[in-house]
Amino acid sequence: MGYSIGVGIGGSGGSPALAWAVEQAEWTNTPLVLVHVCTPGSPLEHLTGVPAPAELELIDPPLARAYAKTRARVGGRRVSLRIFGGDPSDRLVDASAGVRLLVIGAGAGGRTVRRVLRQAHCPVVVARAAPPPAPRALFGGHVVIGVDGSSASQTAMEFAVRYAAEHRLPLAAVHVSAASSEDYFYDDVTLSTHFTTEPAALELLADATEPWAVKCPAIPIRRAVMHGPVVEALTRAGVGARLLVVGDKRRGVIGRARTGDVPLAVAIEASCPVAVVPEQQHQTGPL
Repeated sequence: MGYSIGVGIGGSGGSPALAWAVEQAEWTNTPLVLVHVCTPGSPLEHLTGVPAPAELELIDPPLARAYAKTRARVGGRRVSLRIFGGDPSDRLVDASAGVRLLVIGAGAGGRTVRRVLRQAHCPVVVARAAPPPAPRALFGGHVVIGVDGSSASQTAMEFAVRYAAEHRLPLAAVHVSAASSEDYFYDDVTLSTHFTTEPAALELLADATEPWAVKCPAIPIRRAVMHGPVVEALTRAGVGARLLVVGDKRRGVIGRARTGDVPLAVAIEASCPVAVVPEQQHQTGPL
């Protein structure tokens, strides 16, 4: 598996994506690959691959400045730039096979975001500009993970726990139940149930979180049963969160038509960064 973090730069969502990726690379001491897809006819087309800084400065000064600032902050040896021609969604999907994590901007939630989320070979973080503080946020400052008992959510849980451990953040495991008419919480730190809730939902959350609580006892864990439609409940739980994590079963066109594309909808509608973690991940050589 590629060890680097890849980030798509350029386009309407590029700046938040680069800022998020730089912070993650700094925090985890991970190499960072900047991926820029140039438009047809761009002078950058002949620089595809690894460009020389001097040539880049002459052709695209803003891109050259972003590259130089990132190298200065993260470390020159740990930052590289790859320029590709062609369709942005195709090139970003290709790039995802050579990194352990791909970061893209939310933009306007258009074709590129949709296609990358549905086809990427690794987890994808959809980054966005930080919203104003939310004083009444349910899980402000938490890593929020959507739990439904599937193998996809188990894969996402591993990702969420690793991120929480890396950043020393509390974790909130959220299950959305159609049988609930209220939101309920169970706090593993105080071992208190703040509201009475249905045993089945808490049992599902316990099964998902208890193994990780044993492995990572330093991570505070909250469990929550949220009511309402799944996308609305998860985006509500994500208000003020450092990261909202959802698993992706990759059910295909027919499956999405039947029940909707929850990971995509959450990634587009949430106000916080969202990590979409595919159940099956396929890495090739490093990017």
